[in-house]
Amino acid sequence: MPAPIVIVGAGIIGISTAYKIAEINPYARIVIVSKDFPDTGLLSPYYTSSKAGAHFRPFPSKSETEFRDSKYTHATYQKFKQLAIEHPESSIKLMTGVDYLEFENPLYSSLGKGYTEVVEDFQIIPKSELPQNVKFGAKYKSFCVNPHAYMTFMLDSLKLRQKITLVRKEVYSLRQVSVLYPDSTIVNCTGNGLLYDGSHDSACYSIRGQTLLVRPPLDYLDEFESKTITVQMANGEWCFFIPRPLNGGIILGGTKNQYCYQDTPVAEETEHLIQNAKSRFPHLFDRKTGELDILRINVGFRPARNGGVRLEKEDLDTGTGKVSIVHCYGFGGSGVEMSWGAAEKTAELALSSSREAKL
Repeated sequence: MPAPIVIVGAGIIGISTAYKIAEINPYARIVIVSKDFPDTGLLSPYYTSSKAGAHFRPFPSKSETEFRDSKYTHATYQKFKQLAIEHPESSIKLMTGVDYLEFENPLYSSLGKGYTEVVEDFQIIPKSELPQNVKFGAKYKSFCVNPHAYMTFMLDSLKLRQKITLVRKEVYSLRQVSVLYPDSTIVNCTGNGLLYDGSHDSACYSIRGQTLLVRPPLDYLDEFESKTITVQMANGEWCFFIPRPLNGGIILGGTKNQYCYQDTPVAEETEHLIQNAKSRFPHLFDRKTGELDILRINVGFRPARNGGVRLEKEDLDTGTGKVSIVHCYGFGGSGVEMSWGAAEKTAELALSSSREAKL
């Protein structure tokens, strides 16, 4: 029996990679090893994918690294358009995306590279149609995803068609995986850059996010389920709402704090999110009470990396044999947008390595 391809990490990147490997080779042996999966990690701040706002929001690249990584979004956009039509049960829903900036930003107003190339129906919103205090606005065809439903959809398909093996286990090094699965190709989708010797990629860091899962008033439910709006504020903060299809509620956010490891909600941040939303999305609040119907407060750690995404194959000579590892981590807050493009390249590298191991 051929050695398996072992994917370490069951977030959006790991599960998408398994799904793509199965598309290419329905007979590949796939094992996913992870501390958590969608159901067990739903409330854990360290299982970030389930907390994702999960919409497609392009942005102009501030560096060559950002532009390089943005190319992973191309395949995701096309794949999600297909899934939205062929598999609505995946939770992917096409809708309008809107950007508002409450300050002048030449990267946006000049349509810097990476901003308009992927999305369809891109339009600059005339200044006469912009909300008060907004300096720039654009809209385009976007998609929103309920990440828990989407990852469950992929896993259910894999369990039925691929007989994939899921192992719920926390591992502390990739060496541990190589011992458990000798001669396997390891796919490193750990997010925080776990390495063979148990250390972590020193370029990796976390961006803490806090968001609110809310229920809009019934009178405005259609309004909030048909589009997603992101507002960038002059003080550097963000205010956005993102619908989660299949009756998943509305994500209202959000915060972005680097190198912050508070894993429980901060009351002051919750109140700040509420106040930011009151003037920008007033229809989210009850007309009589003025209150916001909060279903849950989410905390998650976006797995970012200085230098951008690491997606490459590494062949290690351990002294007792060779180990092939395909690294795929460091997506920050763009894991959903880049997931399919990254999965395509990672699957290709993993299958190539698996074939080489047989020779």
